[in-house]
Amino acid sequence: MKKFSLAIIALMTSLVAEAHVPFLKPNQFNVTHHRLTIESAFTEFPFQADFAMDSPNFTITSPQGETTAIRPIAKTKAAVYLEPELKEEGTYRISTGQRVGPVYKAVETADKKLYFAADMQRVTGKPTTMNYYSYADTYIFKGQQKYVAKPFNKGLEIIPLASPNGLLLGGELSFQVLENGKPVPNARIIVVSDNEHFIKRRVEDLYDLDNVRTSNIHADQQGEFTFHPQKAGLNFLFVTVHHQLNAQLWESQNASLTLEVNLPPDTQGKP
Repeated sequence: MKKFSLAIIALMTSLVAEAHVPFLKPNQFNVTHHRLTIESAFTEFPFQADFAMDSPNFTITSPQGETTAIRPIAKTKAAVYLEPELKEEGTYRISTGQRVGPVYKAVETADKKLYFAADMQRVTGKPTTMNYYSYADTYIFKGQQKYVAKPFNKGLEIIPLASPNGLLLGGELSFQVLENGKPVPNARIIVVSDNEHFIKRRVEDLYDLDNVRTSNIHADQQGEFTFHPQKAGLNFLFVTVHHQLNAQLWESQNASLTLEVNLPPDTQGKP
């Protein structure tokens, strides 16, 4: 038992060397055949799975707003896989629900900021602890896109205010960040395009409170923001919110949304 406990501690130490972020990745957003698979994992570099993100709360929400549980069909060390069934036309929300992580050691600075993992090495402050919660969502559709925003009003959410599956390069889409159904004023949204770390070397951790990526977006007082994609393909939106529960404990709420950005129609040479 002692050896097992030490192994778990060593594993957790290796996993948090850098703060990982959660994601869901469908193999198709416009579902045109029955081979639909959705990958669930944690990563430092979206969308490369580092270790599996299992959850007891995976759900699918139908175009009619009915939410039902779904179970993984396969699990590996790197990822968990879902094969939800789409019974009708319209837009579906796939969600991990709330995934409760471990309690981590952290540092609380004099200006009431919370740091953990590798970030602890570059700040000084009061030792504390942190509960880590993850949420990941994505939207897929079959046939016609029939979308109406239907927040769960539970936990942290990035809610599209129009169909999330019609986003084109050069276009825009508005969202609202909610926590337990209430807007999160001035939320910081991290934006990452697929494989961007092969184009430009990234120094900052996505989770880092102090990162100043040029792609960052800040919501308004109502938690609303507009995303103007700079790259076609997979795009990743990520939000972190911290709360101090008492003198010795904080909580970190973390939510992601995976989007597909398509190229606009090719009209060259057409009347």
